[in-house]
Amino acid sequence: MEELIDIHLNNGLYVASKILNKDYDIYYSDIIDDEYWNFAYIKNNNINLNKIFIDIKNKMEKLNRDPIVYITSNMMNESLEKQIENSRLQIMYTDVWMILENFEQFELYKSKIDFSLDIVNEYSKEKFIQAIMDGFAGNNPEDPYNDLSDGYRIALNKSFLINQKEYKILHYLGTFENDAISTATVIYKGRNAIIYNVTTNKKYQRQGICKKMMSEIISNLNKLGVETVCLQTEQGFYTEQVYKSMGFKEVMLGKAYMEE
Repeated sequence: MEELIDIHLNNGLYVASKILNKDYDIYYSDIIDDEYWNFAYIKNNNINLNKIFIDIKNKMEKLNRDPIVYITSNMMNESLEKQIENSRLQIMYTDVWMILENFEQFELYKSKIDFSLDIVNEYSKEKFIQAIMDGFAGNNPEDPYNDLSDGYRIALNKSFLINQKEYKILHYLGTFENDAISTATVIYKGRNAIIYNVTTNKKYQRQGICKKMMSEIISNLNKLGVETVCLQTEQGFYTEQVYKSMGFKEVMLGKAYMEE
C-alpha cells in the first residue's frame, strides 16, 4: 500500500505543496480549498494526537486551510482510537481504497451504447474538463461529492503541462455522437496506478458506460506493465458497490477528522 499512498499524495494532479514533519506531512493546494486535497497525513501512530493536532492547526490556519487529519486504517492502532474517542475530533468522511490485481480475470464489459474512449489531447481538453465539472455537479444523492470549485478546472488545465518522469498522467474521455459521456484520469508509477475523475454523464448512466470504460483502461494499463490498479470512493455510496461488482477489493480505509 505504501507505493499507492505515495502516488496519491505526490502525483501533483491536485495537491501542489507539502510541509514535511517527523510524525505527519501536510498536503495542500493553492487553488483548491476543500477537505479532499488539504489535510495532514499521519505517518506515525506512536504520537500524542492532541499535541500533534495543535501543531497541525497552527500550520494549516496560516495556509488559510481548515485543520484536517487523515488517518489510514493500516496506521490506526488502539492508542490512536482511544485518543480520537477522547478528543473533539469527528469524522468528516471515510475513503474506501480498493484495488484490482488480477487483470486476467477482469471481465471485458460491454455497454448498451457503442461509444469511443480516447486519451485526451489539446483538442478535447476543454470538453474533458467540462465533463468532469458537470459529472460532479452534486445533485445526485448516490454520489458522495458536492459541486467542484473552479480550482479543479484550473488544476486540470495545469495537469496537461505536468511533465514528470515518475508519475505519468493519462486523461480519458468517452464520447458518443459528439457528447462527452464519461471521463477518467489514470496516474501510474512503475507497476501501480490510481484512477481518478471517474464520471458518467447523467443522461447515459446505468447503461454499462463506466464498466466498459474500465475494461479499456485496464487493458491499456496491462500493456504498460501496470499490475495493480487502485481507486477510491467514499464509504457507503453506490459507487462502492459498482467497483466491488467489477472485482475491486477493499484493502484500506482512510478517515478524515476535523474538530467539532
